[in-house]
Amino acid sequence: TKQYIWPRGFALEELQAPLTKKFQLLKVVSPIQQGLADKNPDVDAIYRLTCKLPITFNSSKNISLGSGSICPFNSQNTSWLREAYPLMYLPSYCSFRMTDIWRSFIALRILHENNWYLTFRSPTMYQLRNEHNLLNDFNDEIIGYQRNYEMINILDNIKIKKIKNHIKNNLIKIYNQLINKKYFKKIEMDILKAWLKDIS
Repeated sequence: TKQYIWPRGFALEELQAPLTKKFQLLKVVSPIQQGLADKNPDVDAIYRLTCKLPITFNSSKNISLGSGSICPFNSQNTSWLREAYPLMYLPSYCSFRMTDIWRSFIALRILHENNWYLTFRSPTMYQLRNEHNLLNDFNDEIIGYQRNYEMINILDNIKIKKIKNHIKNNLIKIYNQLINKKYFKKIEMDILKAWLKDIS
C-alpha cells in the first residue's frame, strides 16, 4: 500500500528511518508466514488515534525477512508449519497487547539461528474489528515502546544451539533470561514447560 502504516510492536524510533531496499529473489524455508489483513489490520493504538483506516493492501510477491531483520508479527492470519509449533507459545504474564509481539521477537531469534525466514504474504482476509478503548490499548502498549529494543539486544546476546531439535531447550534458555530481566514472572516457566510437554 502507498498509505503510511507500520505493524503493531514496531519501534517508534525507527518510523522515520528510510527502508533498506535489499531484495533478492530466493527460495527459502519459512515455517512462519503472516498474511496481511485488509480493512482494519493489526496496528497499534497510536496508529488508530492518529491515522486513517480502512486500508487495502496490494497483492504482491511474498516478502521474507532474513537474519538480522527484526519486525514484529502478530497472531492474526498467521500460518505455522509443524517444525515451528513450539514457537507458538504465547507468554501469559505480560501485557495482553505485548504477548504476541514479544513472542514474535523470541520466535525470530530462533528462526534466524536455524536459517529459517519469516514471510509476509498478500492479504487473504479482512478484519471487522471489535470495539476497543484505544487509550487502554495505548497504556498496555507503553511497556513495549519502552523495552522492545532492550529485549532484542538481550535475545541477540543469548547463545543458543543451531540444531533444529534444540528449539524447546532454546525456548527454556531464552525465557529464563527474560524472567531474570523481569519481562515475565517466574510462573511463566511452569506454563512454558507445560506447553512443551503438551505439544510433545
